[in-house]
Amino acid sequence: MNHSKKSHALKVIPFSVLAIQLAATWSMAQPAAAPDAERPLKVGYAVVTPTSAEPSIMVFETFGERRGIQTVQAGVLPSAMTKQAILFVNASGRLSRNLGVAIANPGSDTAHITMTLRDHLGEDIKIKTIDVATGAQTARFVTELFDSQAQVSKDLIGTLELASDVAFAVVGLRFRGISFSTLPATSLVDGGDVPTRTGFAGVGGPGAIILPHFVTGGGWATEIVIANLKEAEVTVRVDLFDQKGDPLVATLNGNTASRFTEIRIPGYGVVTLAPRDIRGDSDF
Repeated sequence: MNHSKKSHALKVIPFSVLAIQLAATWSMAQPAAAPDAERPLKVGYAVVTPTSAEPSIMVFETFGERRGIQTVQAGVLPSAMTKQAILFVNASGRLSRNLGVAIANPGSDTAHITMTLRDHLGEDIKIKTIDVATGAQTARFVTELFDSQAQVSKDLIGTLELASDVAFAVVGLRFRGISFSTLPATSLVDGGDVPTRTGFAGVGGPGAIILPHFVTGGGWATEIVIANLKEAEVTVRVDLFDQKGDPLVATLNGNTASRFTEIRIPGYGVVTLAPRDIRGDSDF
């Protein structure tokens, strides 16, 4: 999702917000420079794939924008693969409310996603279809998805339903001015396991977890946390893809790559992958 000149026109920065003005109550010390802020903005999604037998892992991410000693951020949970899902919508131009929707299609077929926008009375306002190509990702505000539909008001309380014959992953971000939070989608039809990515051996399959929205560079950063829920050590890999489905190169824990393999997590342990400053600190 893209943004220019800090408005809700989504042309450069994904799910963009204005800088948040919060006092650093615990410390007024200036943090070390964040090298990721100088890198180009990249948007896509991540797939976490266990490579050891019978793993049990928990995965989530935090992403946001860093401004000096402050960071605007939100925690984002993984999305289950689904063929039909619904999101709550609350949009208001006057109150700067909107819903950002990120959709990832890791499968081998194009997802023709029918979107049904309904008002608070359950009446259909507009139905349209978008295509998300094989391996691709898209991220838009609801008002942008329907901006060509004159009958769709910019002030709306209701729901957005998404349905497709091809399984997809979706997550929402609810905005109110400079603040935003995660709004998980409710899945109505199970889409099964994260599919194996065509042309990328070892990515996806049973036990894999997908994060439909990943952002790095341009002042934005994403941290991925993986926890082992069992006593035995597990091994996982993390693969990043851009909005076209190609490998997305990012710098996490000092390593620059699109795939991070042989990540070993001790029993009941946790591994965090994140952009680091010169002191080794994450933005989050």
